[in-house]
Amino acid sequence: MLASILAKQGVSTLLLEGASHPRFTIGESLIPETGLRLRIVAEKYGVPEIGWIGTFHKLRNHVSSNCGVKRSFGFMYHRAGEENRPDEINQFGTLAPPVGPDSHLFRQDTDAFLAALSVKYGATFHSQTRVSEIKFGDDEVELRAESGQTYRAKLLIDASGMRSMVSDQLGLRDEVPRFRTDTRALYTHMVGLRSADLLLDSRGRSRLISPLGQSTMHHVFDGGWMWVIPFGNHRDATNPLTSVGLMLDRRKHPEPQGTPEQEFRRIISAYPTVARHFAEAEAVRPWVRSGRIQYSSPHLIAPRLIQLPHAAAFVDPLYSSGMSVLIVAIDLIAEALLKAVADDDYSIERFQFVEDVVNRGFDHYDAIVSGAFDSFASYDTWNAWNRNWVMGSLLGTFGPLSLWVRYHKTKDRSYLLKTTEPSRMGVLGSHLPGVVDVVRASRADMEAAVDGEITHAEASERIFARFRQVDFLPPYMGFGDPGKTATATFTLIPGARHVMWYRSHGDATYRENCTFPLLAYARDGAGFVLDETRQAWRRGFSALRDVFFADNGDWRHTAPALDAHPHLVTPIPPTTPFADEPTEFDPAGSSQSVA
Repeated sequence: MLASILAKQGVSTLLLEGASHPRFTIGESLIPETGLRLRIVAEKYGVPEIGWIGTFHKLRNHVSSNCGVKRSFGFMYHRAGEENRPDEINQFGTLAPPVGPDSHLFRQDTDAFLAALSVKYGATFHSQTRVSEIKFGDDEVELRAESGQTYRAKLLIDASGMRSMVSDQLGLRDEVPRFRTDTRALYTHMVGLRSADLLLDSRGRSRLISPLGQSTMHHVFDGGWMWVIPFGNHRDATNPLTSVGLMLDRRKHPEPQGTPEQEFRRIISAYPTVARHFAEAEAVRPWVRSGRIQYSSPHLIAPRLIQLPHAAAFVDPLYSSGMSVLIVAIDLIAEALLKAVADDDYSIERFQFVEDVVNRGFDHYDAIVSGAFDSFASYDTWNAWNRNWVMGSLLGTFGPLSLWVRYHKTKDRSYLLKTTEPSRMGVLGSHLPGVVDVVRASRADMEAAVDGEITHAEASERIFARFRQVDFLPPYMGFGDPGKTATATFTLIPGARHVMWYRSHGDATYRENCTFPLLAYARDGAGFVLDETRQAWRRGFSALRDVFFADNGDWRHTAPALDAHPHLVTPIPPTTPFADEPTEFDPAGSSQSVA
């Protein structure tokens, strides 16, 4: 994404890939905050395809039908030896059209698409190019590949992830990760995994706000949690795979037991509902098992170097916020780097705030995730603690949503520029003091329960009581009500209700962040419906035509998904010259060579 943005703005950009695409990787679940920021960044920097990744319908239409739809987060709590209790299922809805819903990214497709996109915008892309040596000079960075090829650049952006060569070379990583979260992972892709909705009877399904099979599904238990991310969960799906991963608290599961699959099967066998869910599931690729998955760095910035978040730190996949941290950083880096290129000044000071924002986001995220692992000891504490994340996700989503709708109404680009203001630049509400204070107080309650100073039931009641006193959350959403296990939906009518409440009851900060023109939002919704209807009619007409006629004029038209690239798609004139007529370019008679 960053290579595409820089190349689009005319920056000479080289993208080096050690492996090749397509390839397997995890990190497949988007959240509303991420999707909105992807769309804003796409508009802000003139790369509309990045926005396609951020919303399911455009992703399905323009990139890949191998990706899944995500209408909610779903959480089923489990006790050893017992079936799940239907009243112990929590849900949090994602955004509805015109902005949502969110997606499950089949990364083999989306990553290959984005790599090709960078070339489309002018970046130089070399795959299967493993770097063996890096030298940082005063004015440039020199990289030598295993093939012997040497590359020089004014700045290196490290996007290499957990096994960052740069981190090792410069000693950037903490020897012991600073995060409280301490987990290890088992994961793969599976087939034969049926929808989680089939685990419930009709009464249990009636309590849901949307199907569990169209959510990022979580099985939660004392000592860990599991993700279930289906790709084949919509009517246009072409992918039978489901991403499955098990995250284990190393305090309770310190050492691996048997092969990764044996350990997975042994653990789920203790939970009858989970065992039923996976009775017919089969892995289609080798299981991966990790040691401790957390790593951290105090610094992402060094002379002639910027690290993207996943090269510097990682917490845990719970709540799917890793890509939110990433897209925040991409926006910050792109804005600062374009100015640095113009001034030919790459001093550390120009990028220091990127490090500050990213580390603040990771620390806030770690507080929420580590508190969740502590809360898994009982449903009461998990039900209470989960509200901290819901609060951050709600308010973290409203900030970019308000900017997006206002921009759409006015086309005033000043709304796009606000995304890098300190009061807007945070993940899960980490930029909002009220949110941070509530999370810290709740974290203290959980620590007291873990230390045995209070019971888990007392910790739960303290957290619920605190939420009943919070004045920047709508009371009707039930944050302080243990029986309200689905606190928010974001279809048109409930979404309008949220906006109206913040208009009437929010202070200046929350009124600015959580309100937007409702008529503009409704108009965009109507436009979405009309656009989908037009596409359906067009496809239906084409199908009818093809039954009777082989000839057609489709070759004269530029596909809507390619309209952003007139330099790559030459419009077809109304009449086309015959083969014997002269053209501007005659390969046989030209002596011009192109390298």
